[in-house]
Amino acid sequence: MASFQIIPPTKTRQSNHKRIYVALEPLQNLQIATGDLVLIQHDLKEKNECAIGIAWPSLTLSNNAIDLGTAVRLTGEFEIGDQVKLEKFQGTQAIANHVILSPLVKTSTSFPSTFLIFLKEFLLDYRYITRHDILDVNYMGKIRRFRVKNVDNNNSDNDTIVFAIGNHTRVSISTTIEEKKKDAIQVDQPTTTKKTITYDQIGGLKEQIKTVRDMVETPLQNPEIFYRYGLRPPRGVLLYGPPGTGKTLIARAVAQETGAHAIVINGPEIISKYYGETEQKIRDIFQTAQELAPSVIFIDEIDALCPKRDEAGSELEKRVVTTLLTLMDGANSADRIVVLGATNRPNALDEALRRPGRFDREVEIGIPTSDDRFSILTTLMRPIPHTLTDQQLNILASKSHGYVGADLAAVCREAGLKCIRRNTTTEHVDLRVNLSDMNEAMSEIRPSAMREIMLEVPKVYWSDVGGQGDIKQRLKESVEWPLQHPEAFERLGIRPPKGILLYGPPGCSKTLMAKALATEAGSNFIAVKGPELFSKWVGESEKAVREVFRKARAASPSIVFFDEIDALTVKRGGGGDGGGTTSVADRVLSQLLNEMDGIEPLVNVTVVAATNRPDIIDDALLRPGRIDRILYVGPPDIQSRREIFKIQLSNMACGPDVDIDELAFKSDGCSGAETVAICQEAALFAMEENVHIDSVKQRHFMQALSSFTRRITPEMLKFYHDFQTRSGLQSI
Repeated sequence: MASFQIIPPTKTRQSNHKRIYVALEPLQNLQIATGDLVLIQHDLKEKNECAIGIAWPSLTLSNNAIDLGTAVRLTGEFEIGDQVKLEKFQGTQAIANHVILSPLVKTSTSFPSTFLIFLKEFLLDYRYITRHDILDVNYMGKIRRFRVKNVDNNNSDNDTIVFAIGNHTRVSISTTIEEKKKDAIQVDQPTTTKKTITYDQIGGLKEQIKTVRDMVETPLQNPEIFYRYGLRPPRGVLLYGPPGTGKTLIARAVAQETGAHAIVINGPEIISKYYGETEQKIRDIFQTAQELAPSVIFIDEIDALCPKRDEAGSELEKRVVTTLLTLMDGANSADRIVVLGATNRPNALDEALRRPGRFDREVEIGIPTSDDRFSILTTLMRPIPHTLTDQQLNILASKSHGYVGADLAAVCREAGLKCIRRNTTTEHVDLRVNLSDMNEAMSEIRPSAMREIMLEVPKVYWSDVGGQGDIKQRLKESVEWPLQHPEAFERLGIRPPKGILLYGPPGCSKTLMAKALATEAGSNFIAVKGPELFSKWVGESEKAVREVFRKARAASPSIVFFDEIDALTVKRGGGGDGGGTTSVADRVLSQLLNEMDGIEPLVNVTVVAATNRPDIIDDALLRPGRIDRILYVGPPDIQSRREIFKIQLSNMACGPDVDIDELAFKSDGCSGAETVAICQEAALFAMEENVHIDSVKQRHFMQALSSFTRRITPEMLKFYHDFQTRSGLQSI
């Protein structure tokens, strides 16, 4: 018995998939003639699968190589590179009375009577058949693959070889075609879907699934409908969107639900260092899909496989793109093959792929909305024991802005782990996830869509901001109301404000109110420090602005906060060092103006800006439609200072003689930051007096007030008053 290594097939032969190609010399040594039945077994003792094929000599193979037909390889569960043993088959033959076959690809329609007659004749002319054998039936130019599920024969002692067919005219075979689920067969090049995925297991993507089904299911199952109206079935669908939104999941579900053979290609895995081998792998995949049609070819991360040829770093990438273009164009509509591509960088793909006839439809799988997140959470929690109500799931969905499906799955998984941990430390065992588990898990899982730009903003609430009641109310109206009462805006036919500018002297809580706004509104918060967007490279500054707004749109509702916005938006044409710096600032300003009110709408994104110098900001930014509300945040009045002192002293150890009203009266002209600094200074004076002192007394506050220099001057207040007068703004 000789040992051989299985090599990749050099050519697909549809005429007879049972042939086994071996070099002539080893066949002669084994005394095997052309056309003899041979038994192939694994060389490893722990594997007892075997298959039977027809010996056929090859003049191109080496003496230790063997080329198996696809059906033989699948029957014996052989893989490329396996070592197998070969010997002449000496088994007994028996006549089969009853054969049951099961199609490997489930079809939506029953087999026609003409095909059943052809199949019976095919079996009558077949030389042999074994239980669990894979049969490839070539009917009208199409390969249909079946597995032998059961055989009754006259020789009940022989459990392996069931019958032999030759010129036995007395053979009576009754063939039954049964509708069974598709067997999981793995071919050598691509990977196939193993886990059953249905549309019901995907939440929040109802519209996208409907679009993909319309583009995929009918061309695979009933392409005749298109031919009847003189149309060509769609060949490809491109799914694009941020990572973790469900692109791969949709593709796998479509393949499962349609009963098609699924071939999954991960872009980089088919790249080879040998010239021409990568293109051959792609051609082999399309050939396999044609043999196992209806088929779905899913190319994940297609941008890694087919980048723009003008920007390709090597000739290999250009050849791969050209090969894929040729195969998608050359695929016959009757082949019932649909190509699904997925990418999170659609603009990196070669333009030739993104046209009708190749990828006929592009479907965006975006960041889920609140309703979509509720659907996703409901789907994810279905198999998990939990105590959550629909109302609690709705609350979780409403505050999980920026979370994609993969993030929510991670939240559910983490909540399950916390539930298990909680029950291991208590006597009472209740292995059900509750709201507390979900909230803790959500605080630890950061949303993928905001991972690069979201900041850990300190939890600041409106109660932490002393005074400024009018400003806080206007901010709530601008940001919180559109999220909490969108139907009111629709009913009145108005749109929420796009931008808010807070201006005033330093230290008057402009940044603090922006943080409180982000916390209270429950929106994603993107903080941009003006100068950090500038780059020495041409075009990079504008790209940075564009990227901030792109991510803000994707993760809406969101707040983009520009601190010290005057550094970004100085008046255009204001001079500079030879035009270099000024031209960059002008381009950045133009980009910002276009993002806020350009061709692409800014939906559910609010821009909040803060500045001390509103006079140098370009007038184009301050018009309605961009900055809708310009709010003056001045020094706190006596009531606001009283609230600030109350907030600060609540966290300090103060003596009973401390009079908040007196402190508020004597701190006239101080900003909010200076009011906080007075409290800090008073505590330091108390420690200087006695490091072991138990509390801060009134005298320490008086000492701090007497030594404190007020930085808000009358000239500064006059400057803001004059700006209000010139701009025609309402004085607050």
